[in-house]
Amino acid sequence: MKKLFISVIALAFFAACTNTPKTIENVKGIAVYGDSVKNDQVIELAGLQKEMADQAKKDVKVKGIVKEVCQSKGCWMLMDLGDGKDIRVTFKDYKIFMPKDLAGKEVVLDGFAYTDTTSIESLRHYAEDAGKSEAEIAAITSPKIQLAYEAKGVVVMK
Repeated sequence: MKKLFISVIALAFFAACTNTPKTIENVKGIAVYGDSVKNDQVIELAGLQKEMADQAKKDVKVKGIVKEVCQSKGCWMLMDLGDGKDIRVTFKDYKIFMPKDLAGKEVVLDGFAYTDTTSIESLRHYAEDAGKSEAEIAAITSPKIQLAYEAKGVVVMK
């Protein structure tokens, strides 16, 4: 009985830790990573800066096109804010890993946007994850203040 209980617990833990996308029923071609995302009050990513106004943090659902994905693990994405600036998307509790070939795809994110100061060390780490050259990494010499986003759920439109 004890072995059965331990086996059930181990199986439940394994199932919870997998990053297999869940396909939404009756909607062909959509994959969900992390928590489910309701299709209500979603704004275009290009309008995020205006939506934030003078707020340091805001719960908001956004939709946009993925520009770049971490090529090491899929642990972050870059998306274009529409004004030549990018927003880095990370994932709640480091539990979601996106497919590395997601660039160019439309996604809907559920989470929160916030103003962040990214350290030189983190910027260099992100550049390394993105496969940038040694010269490009060494050229990063100052921190960057920008909008960032932490997603708890991602819907990938196919």
